[in-house]
Amino acid sequence: MEYSGGYFLLSAASANQPFYLTQVDDGGFHLEKLISMDEEVGGVFPNIFDIWADRKPKRPTPVLSKSVLDKVFVSMVFGTLEDALEGYREARAQEPSVSLIGISLDEKYLPDFHDWRDPINDETGEGEGVVYCLKKKQPTSSGGIFAGYDIAGYELGGRFLSFLGNHLFKDYLALDPNLSINKYGLFPELQSAEALARYTNEVLAEQGMAEEDLMWLPWKITIYEGF
Repeated sequence: MEYSGGYFLLSAASANQPFYLTQVDDGGFHLEKLISMDEEVGGVFPNIFDIWADRKPKRPTPVLSKSVLDKVFVSMVFGTLEDALEGYREARAQEPSVSLIGISLDEKYLPDFHDWRDPINDETGEGEGVVYCLKKKQPTSSGGIFAGYDIAGYELGGRFLSFLGNHLFKDYLALDPNLSINKYGLFPELQSAEALARYTNEVLAEQGMAEEDLMWLPWKITIYEGF
């Protein structure tokens, strides 16, 4: 069983996407559209911390109404597909490239995730959207299209750092030259994604090649709108 970690809006207007696409293209893979839970790679928005601090976003992003923003958990996640679709409709009217995804995690990873995450910041852990969603143990909503698996570490404040954001793709190819990713820059097979996540935690992080203070896991991504 897989449980929902929430729903995200993505914007292809991310100024950094061409950089991360180049990483993949150099490996001989062609992508139609890059999907990632990483704010920098996938263009995830809205950033609640920026809004609270009245900071200008790093890139142009659609402006969402207060009624929608009130439904966004820290830092950029919607708790239900219904709320996310409301945000998607508002954003899509301003920027046609906006898309909507859901993320989920296999239940076998939940005990380790919560044991690792909760003690770090007991006061605000419940307030972080992904933590809150996973604790509810609800399946990702039906009706979406399977996109693949993103290997990502969950950061303080409710953000993700993906394998592309941490420049790990070449390390993965060095481990397995026959490795394949799909047209979204994701891993199509769970077994391969799980093996790479273990490699990231047990080898790359220990060697200082991946962020060592994160728990790298294979997150399943489902597409709902915009592709």
